[in-house]
Amino acid sequence: MNRLTLVHLTFLGVGKPPATVEFSPGLTVIYGASETGKSYIEKSVDYMLGASELKPIPEDKGYSRILLGLRVDDGRVLTLSRGLADSTIDVFNSDLRQLTTAPADATLGFKHSSTSQRNISRYLLKVLGIDGLKILRNSRGEVRLLNFRDLARLSVINDSRMAGERSPVLTTGLPQNETGEKSVLKLLLTGHDEPVGPTAPGTVEKKVGKGQVEILDRLIDDNRRKLTIAANQSELREQLARLQSSLDNATSRSGRLIASRSALVQRRRDLEASDSANQQRASEVRQLLARFALLREQYESDLERLRMVGEAGNLLGYFQTGTCVYCGAEPEHQHPGHHLAETTRLAAAVAAETRKTTELHRDLLSTIEDLEAQAADLNADCARRADQLEAIDSELRALDEQLEPLTTDTGEVLAARSRLEQELAIHAQLEQLEEMKASLPIALPTPPPARPDGIPAADVSDFEQVIHQTLQAWQVPGENRVTYNPTSAEIAVDGRPRGSRGQGMRSIIHAAFAVSLARRNTARGLIHPGFVVLDSPVLTYRQPENREADPELMTPDVVEHFYRDLLDDPPSQVIIIENGTPPATIAERARIYAFDADGSERLGFFPPQDEPPTV
Repeated sequence: MNRLTLVHLTFLGVGKPPATVEFSPGLTVIYGASETGKSYIEKSVDYMLGASELKPIPEDKGYSRILLGLRVDDGRVLTLSRGLADSTIDVFNSDLRQLTTAPADATLGFKHSSTSQRNISRYLLKVLGIDGLKILRNSRGEVRLLNFRDLARLSVINDSRMAGERSPVLTTGLPQNETGEKSVLKLLLTGHDEPVGPTAPGTVEKKVGKGQVEILDRLIDDNRRKLTIAANQSELREQLARLQSSLDNATSRSGRLIASRSALVQRRRDLEASDSANQQRASEVRQLLARFALLREQYESDLERLRMVGEAGNLLGYFQTGTCVYCGAEPEHQHPGHHLAETTRLAAAVAAETRKTTELHRDLLSTIEDLEAQAADLNADCARRADQLEAIDSELRALDEQLEPLTTDTGEVLAARSRLEQELAIHAQLEQLEEMKASLPIALPTPPPARPDGIPAADVSDFEQVIHQTLQAWQVPGENRVTYNPTSAEIAVDGRPRGSRGQGMRSIIHAAFAVSLARRNTARGLIHPGFVVLDSPVLTYRQPENREADPELMTPDVVEHFYRDLLDDPPSQVIIIENGTPPATIAERARIYAFDADGSERLGFFPPQDEPPTV
């Protein structure tokens, strides 16, 4: 397959001097002070290779287009051209270094598509000769086309991912992508993509089949150990049928009892509702009787006062002829009918008020009598309903006594049925495993057992050994025994997972992972983009004060051995971005850019704002 080599990264803008770096086909080191554009170079390379966005920085103001030169193994030089906020990428079949109005040889979208080839992902995969390869999409075995971004994330690594706790394999950090990201590693380590469907077994498949037979045998043995009932499937089914019949009978009887109980409960609720209404009515009657008793007392008091008024009038002569009780005039001096009108009106008023009050009192007594009769009826109804509720409660207790043993028996039958069903399920699984075993091809010589993630153990072991050799070459403290956990996709060194190590060790292990993947796959002719860009792989190292007390710390010369190994045994094109100054011994063998450092000619990636553009 082909490999790609980064040639240059150039920013262009009208009236702006070009900002550019040339990349060595071997080792390029870009170092210097913070905020000089070093990490922006890594982000820009990633953006040109299909990342969705490039966050602007103040220094890129006025620049409108980015050029990324690529050299293919067959000698071709390509230039990718993209605006700072464009969704399309122009491709020129030449080494372009300046703004041009010439039409592009191809204009491609930045998003990968499985149905169209007019995107940068499919274009670059076709240049590499690996377009159309498939990886797993999910744990259900569905597949999707390889995306160039799957490869770029393993080759272009920013500083946060370099020192982050997440596995180098799980590049996006999204749970739904884990299966696909593990499948990408499998593709790189084995060189084989995922098949779309079942195919006729070849030699490799037969070898894998042997490993599958061994796995199936272990599964079969494990399932047989789970069997607890000494009976075959036919006997288990007979027992299950008997239990089901018993359960049906118990369920039917319980159903009848529950139906009777539900009816009684409903009757009780109805009685309680009626009793509640009755109680409310009785309360209202009692309140009315209390109020009418007060009114009765008032009427009787009024009648008594009227009687006394009548007696007093007769006694005092208000209702007789003679000396006027009103003015004292003697009869002979009184005018005709002198006080007759007053006497008649007063007597009539007393008599009328007495009659009216007497009638109201009589009506009230009648009403009180009716209310007392209602109260008596209501009290009788309450007593009758209390007897009925007590009878219903007695019936409910009797039904509950009948239901209790049925519930216990039903629970035991259900538990027994569950055990039988579990046994039958294990037998069914055993049959399925036996059928799967019988369908596998006859194995040839025994291959290494496959890992749970589908990567053959030999390939995993080979990769672990390459990482071990890389760490040893960099003289990282410890034995540097490397293992890959297929479940977590984590790299462990000397038994400690990378994610649990300090920031310095996480960075150096991540760098070793990326460099070793490039080194192994380049040497074996397997899939790899051809370049590695590492941002801050050794930034966090410091000299140990007591190595025995803290073996996590790096030795003083790890950085020097890191760079020397990349030069003596180049894995592919490597671009290192660091703050620290690299060893002086590599100056003649690597391309080095110093930004705002001692003796540097450049203040940063972008020229100063007042620098005139080159002609």
